[in-house]
Amino acid sequence: MYPNLLGQKALHKLTEDDMARIIGVSRTAYQSKTKSGRFTPQECLAYCRYFGKKFECLSAEDGDEYAS
Repeated sequence: MYPNLLGQKALHKLTEDDMARIIGVSRTAYQSKTKSGRFTPQECLAYCRYFGKKFECLSAEDGDEYAS
């Protein structure tokens, strides 16, 4: 759902546990959120702050201006 978010995860060599910890949820909850694409605004903000990126960058899809 969020290809650039997953790209940041890989770039920073983070585990699913690390990604879950950043937003304050369990690994299982993180996995569910990545499958559904349903992150809360607070969780999105936590990722933006952690990675130093704008939301548009983390949520970009192929063909979007911010797509990597």
